[in-house]
Amino acid sequence: MNSGTLIAEAWISLGKNKVRTSLSMLGIIIGVGAVITLVAMAQATKQRIEDEIARMGDDWMFIRNFSMEASGVQRADVEGKPMQTKHDADAINAQCRTVRAASPSNRMTMQVRSSFANYAANVQGVYPNYHDIRRWGVITGRKLEDMDEIAKRPVCVIGQTAARELFGSMNPVGEEISVRNGRFKIVGLLEAKGRSEQRDNDDIILFPFSTFERRIAGAELSQTLIAAAAHGVDPKVAEDDIRRLLRERHNLRPGEPDDFRIFALAESAQVKEESSESFAWLLGMIAGVSLVVGGIGIMNIMLVSVTERTREIGLRMAIGASNIDIMMQFLIEAVVLCTLGGILGMFCGWGFSHLLTSWKGYETAVSYWIAGIALGFAFATGVFFGFYPAWRASRMDPIEALRYE
Repeated sequence: MNSGTLIAEAWISLGKNKVRTSLSMLGIIIGVGAVITLVAMAQATKQRIEDEIARMGDDWMFIRNFSMEASGVQRADVEGKPMQTKHDADAINAQCRTVRAASPSNRMTMQVRSSFANYAANVQGVYPNYHDIRRWGVITGRKLEDMDEIAKRPVCVIGQTAARELFGSMNPVGEEISVRNGRFKIVGLLEAKGRSEQRDNDDIILFPFSTFERRIAGAELSQTLIAAAAHGVDPKVAEDDIRRLLRERHNLRPGEPDDFRIFALAESAQVKEESSESFAWLLGMIAGVSLVVGGIGIMNIMLVSVTERTREIGLRMAIGASNIDIMMQFLIEAVVLCTLGGILGMFCGWGFSHLLTSWKGYETAVSYWIAGIALGFAFATGVFFGFYPAWRASRMDPIEALRYE
């Protein structure tokens, strides 16, 4: 028999018992649909993390100075001096070739007033190279410039959340805001950074560090600086250079603990990527179990079908059907059953993924390769679980099969 005839006979045979065929396919439909839906959710999570890393950058780090307790005594050495992070940032910029930029950072929450609103915003004093460190440009106006820092100009750039709260839909560039009785001109509107770990990155107003320290911070000293690795340099190498320089500047002897902490975004990004990968594998395995269970159901139904059709098998052998023909007939039935279930499951999974996104707001990302792999697994399930029933049918003795009641 040719393959076309075998497929046609398999289709006719499956159609004789539509209820059983439908119930058999249900396991495959659920398995394939589960694979597509769960993997789509995992892919969306992974994509969101990758987008966040690309948006935030993974080559920068922030360093926080603090006093260390030694034998219960609070140390108060060089790190306690005013503007220490400014001097450290200047030293890193001058001496660390593995670092492309470093900036002191002083961040506070202050009441900010405009001509239209009053809002408690995050305000931060930084060097102009902060834009490069954080890969943070502007969509209107200009960035902070070196002359803003040198001349202590009363200017700032504003994040989109802060701009919306203070100015509504107006373009804030050229407008003025008041912070601690000081007036500051907005020279740029920052690009959107979005949220990360429950924090709105766009709720920010950036000032030149010198201006911020002189007119806003008051007694609140900067204890933090940020730095970014040079292009093409491993952030870990830059981190080691920064640690060496800061220990030298802070007069720390060998064996003494650091009086600062370096938090590298590259490590956080790696952890997030690994967690996302593990999450994707976990969901894929859970969905795969559903597919295996469906395959076992197919094998069970095919074994029952072989038993029920024993006389038919004997008759086919009596009129000349070979063992290979019998085996291929039942194997193709299992493959058709699984492939059809896979196609239906693919559409169900696709539809359910879009339903989750539009109705419940869950992020999903269905791609063609996911559907293709799921369909391929359904086909492989039919071959794997259909082989034994088909082989069993082909090994029957035609005389015994014809006598079967």
